[in-house]
This record gives sequence, C-alpha cells and structure tokens, in this order.
Amino acid sequence: MRDEHTQRWQQRYRESPPERMPWHREQPAETLVEAVRRGLLPKGVTIDLGCGTGTDLMYLAQQGYRVIGVDIATEPLCFARERFREAGLDIPLIQADARFLPFRDASIDLICDSGCFHSFAPEIRPMYARSVARVLKPGGILFMREFHADQPQPPEGGPYRLKLEEFFEVFTPHFRFLSVGEAYYHDLPPDRCRLHVLRLQRR
Repeated sequence: MRDEHTQRWQQRYRESPPERMPWHREQPAETLVEAVRRGLLPKGVTIDLGCGTGTDLMYLAQQGYRVIGVDIATEPLCFARERFREAGLDIPLIQADARFLPFRDASIDLICDSGCFHSFAPEIRPMYARSVARVLKPGGILFMREFHADQPQPPEGGPYRLKLEEFFEVFTPHFRFLSVGEAYYHDLPPDRCRLHVLRLQRR
C-alpha cells in the first residue's frame, strides 16, 4: 500500500544513503542490550520492526534470538543484507509496512520497535497497534523505544514526540503495560535524546 506514509519514507531514503541517516548506529541500543541481559525479552521468533540497517538485528541474532527484520523501505534492507553477508549471518529481511504485517496470527514471540511507532501520524496509530497485536502470541512482548514529548516537534510532522497517555490510548485495548521508563541517548542530537522505553504484553 503506497499511501503518504509509505511514500514519505521511500523518498527519505532516496535523498540520503542509509548509513548517513541519523538513526543508523554501529552498536546496538543500550536499552535493548540491558533488557536482554536482564532476561526481559523472551527468546523465540522475533521481529525487529523498522529494522533499518540491521544493527539491533545482528545483536539479537548473536544472542540466540530467531530474528526477522522488517522495514518499509528497500534501501536500508539492501544495506543490512550486505552487512549480514560480511558478518556471516543469515537473517531474513522483509519489506513491509508495520500496519500490514505479512505474518500469521499469533505466530511471533517478541517485537522490538526502536523508533518505528513514533513515525506514524495519530490517525493511523491504531492500525499499527492492531497489526502487531494480531501477529503476537498471547503473552508475547512488544518492546518499544520512542521519542518523548518534552522535545521539540519538527515542523514537517514526524517523527512525532509522544506523551505517555498516547501509548495508553492506542495500546490498552490489546496490551498490558509491564514497564514504563525513559532513556537518554547522549550520542543523539539534544532534541532527540530522551526516549520512552516501554514493555507491553499481548493480552
């Protein structure tokens, strides 16, 4: 489905190579590493939603997770595929929209989302919530890291800075909130360094 959301992301990647995007990282997110270390994320079939250039995917695969990368744009998936080849990793990559995930109902144990949800405009966020809820097994985990509302909102729209209440409104029909926290990424620009970190469980 090529609506405005899809077209905006594909245009963004046409304008700049994946490795120059501000969200490209060479190391996995600290919050993800800590959650894995503490045993908070179940090992099983795992989707990295909005996987980009694949850094978190590589880390999860090396930790024993059965990972699948999903991104809306072709360019970062091509970049990630080359990184995996060089690292000797065989990780499936799928181009798909998070609102229309191409997986069977109740087939996924864990979904990791580092900045995918905050790209969606308010009116289409319920579609995201229904999509991830459909593919997660009962008791499955959605682990999210999204921009915080106390930072300036870009004039052109997303990525959106979110209030905690916006998560409750969208996800409560499908999920229980297991933990709600925050993190600061000091290697990001000041207007992007504060994040919500949430762990939700499929009802």
